[in-house]
Amino acid sequence: MLLAKKKILLAKIQPDLDVDPVPDGGNAVVTKNLTVSPYEGNTVQRDIDRDALGNDIEFNTAPYVKVTFSVELAASGVAGTAPGWGAIIRACGFSETVAPDTDVVYQPVSEGFEAVALYIPHNGQLHKATAARGTVKFGLSSGGMPEMSFEFTAKWHQPVVAPAPTGLDTSAFVTPLPVNSVNTALEIAGYAANAESVDIDIANSVVFRDVINSQQVLITDRAPAGSMTIEAPELATKDFFAASASHSGVTLHPLSVTHGKTPGQIVELSAPKVQLSGISMGDSDGILTYSMNTRLIPSDAGDDEFVLTLK
Repeated sequence: MLLAKKKILLAKIQPDLDVDPVPDGGNAVVTKNLTVSPYEGNTVQRDIDRDALGNDIEFNTAPYVKVTFSVELAASGVAGTAPGWGAIIRACGFSETVAPDTDVVYQPVSEGFEAVALYIPHNGQLHKATAARGTVKFGLSSGGMPEMSFEFTAKWHQPVVAPAPTGLDTSAFVTPLPVNSVNTALEIAGYAANAESVDIDIANSVVFRDVINSQQVLITDRAPAGSMTIEAPELATKDFFAASASHSGVTLHPLSVTHGKTPGQIVELSAPKVQLSGISMGDSDGILTYSMNTRLIPSDAGDDEFVLTLK
């Protein structure tokens, strides 16, 4: 009998897309809701003519793997030290800049995309997913834990029988702080909003491309966007209807979320140019709320619409 919960994830940067870097226990990732779709791909049928009704066989013309999971959003515990999840966010189209004893900064890139090899040991089986690239969503909701949700696409390998890895090391993963008034602050358009939630989806376009002489997982575009729900302020204090209107012009607003206050535990998410749109009103515990959609806009230089900083 195979148990569904007996699964772990190992992830290691793969510099050469044709060479498996062989992740081991030192590359373990602390995940939630780890799911593997081990045999995705386009299928075609033969559809040959015959003198009878009935089905025909089909072929998977380009098999690939999908891997999804969540990781708690927390710094490493030491300012200027990369977190345990650094490799997987780098494979989502981010650069990593480490300033020892100061901070670690992740920013989107438009070229030079890195990749990871993902190993999923599961009940004595080993699922390999190499040359993997993906996308990530950030979610902070009051009363919950801050999380990142990942979706990776990777090259397919036949699962094999393998013993469970030894020497699992998850010491680079730090227990996060809950999202609340003590640990978390949000500012949008110069206003410190009482917020229930904020979500940011990097929304990479990830494609598996299998053509003659070439098989690749590519990041071809991104369209970062998100949403937030805040307590509605007085119009005289902050007019979010005017801030989100676009019929006679668009105004872009800075967004910043700071989670944690102690060096080594501080996580900052910032977007300097955010378009607010789709404002709607709601009721939370009898309090009027505004829910707004967001679009993260880059400058002319590009690759600066979102910055994740760990201090």
